[in-house]
Amino acid sequence: MQEQKFYKRCRACIIGVQRILYSLERTSLAKSREGEMASKPGILTDWPWKPLGSFKYVILAPWAVHGTYQFIAKGPSERDFSYFLIFPFLFMRMLHNQIWISLSRHRTAKGNNRIVDRGIEFEQVDREGNWDDQILLNGVLFYMGRMTIPQASHLPLWKTDGVIITILIHALVVEFLYYWLHRALHHHFLYSRYHSHHHSSIATEPISSVIHPSAEHIAYFMLFMIPLFTTLFSRTASIASFAGYIMYIDFMNNM
Repeated sequence: MQEQKFYKRCRACIIGVQRILYSLERTSLAKSREGEMASKPGILTDWPWKPLGSFKYVILAPWAVHGTYQFIAKGPSERDFSYFLIFPFLFMRMLHNQIWISLSRHRTAKGNNRIVDRGIEFEQVDREGNWDDQILLNGVLFYMGRMTIPQASHLPLWKTDGVIITILIHALVVEFLYYWLHRALHHHFLYSRYHSHHHSSIATEPISSVIHPSAEHIAYFMLFMIPLFTTLFSRTASIASFAGYIMYIDFMNNM
């Protein structure tokens, strides 16, 4: 009996050592990937507002204040409700993504649904801390589009034909182009300069899907603008088609 207990203890020690070595190997792999990601940074890797740090949201302040002012000061016939709603919509997207982050980390902490037998490391949390930069980019482009494109102002709440056009163009055009763009990003030239940043996370969570350099986000958003521009210039755009399409993309990214 004592001999069996001795063998069981030895076996438990061996398993423990194997797990430690596996953890060290995965950590080394993660760090090597991070090193590879930083070794060949491409142009537009960092966001232009990175020097602002936590104050980066001030770049939206002039538009947000002006949109609120015109909504309050102007009469019902002159108010641009779609312009006013841009900032609340951005805030709603941030809240939506934060809910996914909190839910995911709660389930990871409980350890019931882990794909990888390890927690989220501080390096990954720091690397994924700028997940809201892509929402900030969308806000800048939405405000600039509203100021420069006449069809982008005073959008109606709903237009059925615009919703149908958005769905069809996304399914038939955007998905096809997105596939080939993603394939191209896995070419060694683009992967080492851009896309490897996305694959540096070992214990992935929903928000890991949108962790990309700024140039990659610009490329993705150019694809997603195809149905939005189509509905704008065909005068079938609506608040529902714009907001619904972007929220759909957020939902699918977090799934």
